[in-house]
Amino acid sequence: MAQQQDWNAPATDARGEPATLGEFNKHEIYPMPIFATLSVADVAGVAAWYEAALGFSTMFQMPGPNGQPSLVHVRRRKYQDLLLTPSRSDAAQAPASLTLSFNADGEIDQLADRARAVAAVGRSSVSGPHDTPWNTRDLQVTDPAGHQLVFTGRQANPDPEQLARWKATFDAARKE
Repeated sequence: MAQQQDWNAPATDARGEPATLGEFNKHEIYPMPIFATLSVADVAGVAAWYEAALGFSTMFQMPGPNGQPSLVHVRRRKYQDLLLTPSRSDAAQAPASLTLSFNADGEIDQLADRARAVAAVGRSSVSGPHDTPWNTRDLQVTDPAGHQLVFTGRQANPDPEQLARWKATFDAARKE
């Protein structure tokens, strides 16, 4: 059973994190510090792809005309929220040149396997994982509508020479 939300509760806890306002559909409710709204032609279809390919789950769905949802709120982990809304026209839209990045530390390879196991839909694709010069392991994913996402985590075996170069760079830039 969902807890009653206290809309007069403080917005943040003692650490400055958004306060918990209860639970809905097995998801914690909190003021979202950041989220993306993605316009897509097929809200239900893209939401299903996010669930199957990347492990998001539907937190909330708002009904719209003709039985199609007018909004689907999907969440993968805390602070990894996406709102999917219908495109304003039937014409194919090119997404803005924005890439969303999510922390997936310790699960990059498993997430890549999961995403590859789902049949490509629309413009969906998977690239990586790739090790970066800044010692992360990144998985690049494109959703069916063409939106770019990067799931990133620490490299399991970072390059010690690169770590030393980064440390020197940060030490030189540190203000006394």
